Amino acid sequence: MRHFAFPFSLLLVASVASAQDAPKKNLEATVSAGFAQTNGNADALSMNFGNKLKYTLKGWILNEDLSFFYGEANDRVNANFWNGGLRAERTLTPRLGLFVATRFDRNVLQGIASRFEEGFGLDAKLIVEKRDQLSMQVGGSLFQQTLTPGSTASAKRNFPAARVGLDYKHAFSDMAYFQQTAEYLPNLSESGVYLMNTESSLVAPLSKRLAVKMGYVIRYNSAPPIRENVALKNTDTFFSSGLTFSY
Repeated sequence: MRHFAFPFSLLLVASVASAQDAPKKNLEATVSAGFAQTNGNADALSMNFGNKLKYTLKGWILNEDLSFFYGEANDRVNANFWNGGLRAERTLTPRLGLFVATRFDRNVLQGIASRFEEGFGLDAKLIVEKRDQLSMQVGGSLFQQTLTPGSTASAKRNFPAARVGLDYKHAFSDMAYFQQTAEYLPNLSESGVYLMNTESSLVAPLSKRLAVKMGYVIRYNSAPPIRENVALKNTDTFFSSGLTFSY
C-alpha cells in the first residue's frame, strides 16, 4: 500500500503606498492561493485562489475582489465556486458614502451556472476606532441567474432584491486582526426567498512580515434549485488557511 499526501497553502499580501508625502496608502493589493493533494488509497485535490484590490483617490474608493474554490475526490468534482465583483464608492461625508457595484458568482454544486448582480446603496461607518471598525450597507440589487443543465428552480431566476450588509474588523495589533462580513438579500418579488452570505477571517502574525490566515465562507440560499428531481442543500461552506506575507 502506498499513500502520499502533500498539502500546500500560500497567501501573499502586498500593499503599495503612494508617494512619501502622501498621508496614507492609495493602493492596497492582496493575492491568495492554496493547494492540497492526496494520492494512494484515496485520491483528492483541492485548491483556492483569491485577490483584492482597493484604490483611493480624491473622495473615490474603487474595490475589486475575486475568490475561487475547486475540489475533487476520486475523480469526482465536489466543489466548484467562483465569486468576484467590482465596486465604486463616492465619499459624501467622513462617515457616509454612496456606492454602485456589480458581482458575478458561479456555484455548480448548488445548481448555479452563473449569477450576475448589479447593486447600489449607502455605506455608513458606525464605528471608527484604532482597534475596531464597523460599517453598514443598505441598498438594492438586481439578479440574473442561469442554472446548470438538468436543474430547475421554484423561485424566479431574475429578481430584484434589497440588501443589508455589515462589515466588522477588530485589530489585535498592526498585523493581527479578525474580520467578519455578512449580507442579507431578500427577494422583493417573492416572499420567503432570500440569499445570505458571510465570511470570517482571522490573521495571526508569526513575525513582522509573516502571518497565518484562516477563512470561513458561508453561502445560504433559502430556495435552492432542484437537480434531476433531487433538492439541493441550502448551505455551502468553504474553509481556507494559509500564510500571509506583507510588505
